[in-house]
Amino acid sequence: MSSYFDELGINHGQSKKKTYDVDLDAFMNPGSGSILSPGSSRHGGDTTANVQQLIQAANFFNQFREQMQAGGDADQEQFLDNLVSQLLEESQSNAKGPPPASKRFIDTLPTVKNSTLESEETCIICKDNLKSSEGAVTRMPCGHLFDRECIVPWLELHHTCPMCRFEVETEQKAQEEEEEEQRGWMYG
Repeated sequence: MSSYFDELGINHGQSKKKTYDVDLDAFMNPGSGSILSPGSSRHGGDTTANVQQLIQAANFFNQFREQMQAGGDADQEQFLDNLVSQLLEESQSNAKGPPPASKRFIDTLPTVKNSTLESEETCIICKDNLKSSEGAVTRMPCGHLFDRECIVPWLELHHTCPMCRFEVETEQKAQEEEEEEQRGWMYG
């Protein structure tokens, strides 16, 4: 009785499969070209360079995995829940979203000295340790602390604390207060 390969006329011992080398540089930079180089053997070329590329890729994915696993912080989960809820509310409403905080409020945000902070205080947005941060640390009226460079862009789009949704002054409220002050001077 003949074998399966003999019946179909296949030389199984002598056939060589076409192999591909994975070009990790192209993988990490998607715009740079093809990821696979057809016709090249996995065993050909500079094997130390191939091994180094594989090690770099493995390290990259390990760092990514560790960052994802380290994200189990309760404050970060609360922040992400609030952020997703707010984004869902904004997307479902017909309005263009909440107004930004007033420029006056942003300009007068108090700065906290890093030396007065506890060692475990972190900015919920960037996850940097605030005590060792080189940038300015800002305290919102609700008491939450943020890197100034993180909270200002948020407040330029929203008039709430990203942690607890505490509402701060908007441009409209600031204008109303100024108009009331002017009326008070005129009639009072």
